[in-house]
Amino acid sequence: MFYVFLIGDNVESKVAIQEEIKARRIAIVNDAGQEVVKLLTNDEDNGAVQIYNKDGTLVAEMRVSKNDNGEILVGNKNNKVIGSLP
Repeated sequence: MFYVFLIGDNVESKVAIQEEIKARRIAIVNDAGQEVVKLLTNDEDNGAVQIYNKDGTLVAEMRVSKNDNGEILVGNKNNKVIGSLP
């Protein structure tokens, strides 16, 4: 939460720090409004972190795999997976 107060000709702002935010999806956008990072749940209700380049191409993902193990995928700008763990 961010508060702005106008006092006379002065603008004062205060930031209220939240201890916890609960959401099914959080998106981080760049200056152009393009989503570049997503924190979300997948179809199986497991967590995932997705990173996109400025053109909107998914280039990295950390997620829970279909067999409930951790998985990291790295792709290139042509949307091709070029590396993964495990």
